[in-house]
Amino acid sequence: MSVPVNQRGHGKLEAYVKAYDLAVYTIRITANKKVFTTEYQEALTDKIITAALDIYLLVGEANDISVRSEKDKQNYHDRIRMQVDAHRKCGEMNKLILLAKPIFHLSTKRVRYWTELTKETKILIKAWSDSDKKRFTPLFENTDVD
Repeated sequence: MSVPVNQRGHGKLEAYVKAYDLAVYTIRITANKKVFTTEYQEALTDKIITAALDIYLLVGEANDISVRSEKDKQNYHDRIRMQVDAHRKCGEMNKLILLAKPIFHLSTKRVRYWTELTKETKILIKAWSDSDKKRFTPLFENTDVD
């Protein structure tokens, strides 16, 4: 029996795909040197690209960490930490985009799309992290390893 679309959870794959989309979009638009001038490359453009890449790489690394038994507690903590870091980077990314708007004279439409893409990524990462916590916390309740 299939689950209705509005009752489906968000999984790691959705977060990974959205982080990928954000990184690709960011790299593509910041490559336009007529808009993202070299004058602000180090001060802002490079930071925007780095934030997008960090989000993508953190989500990918977290996804690669396997948690299967109570012996994997350190893996679990590493995975959650990477998810939290990626979530935090999404907030940083939105701040950088808002800063870029007046500096590069970005259209409201572009900024709205870009920040919405970042927000969706952040929401999916949080949902994935919450799902992991719910799924794995009972596995580690009776273990002494931190």
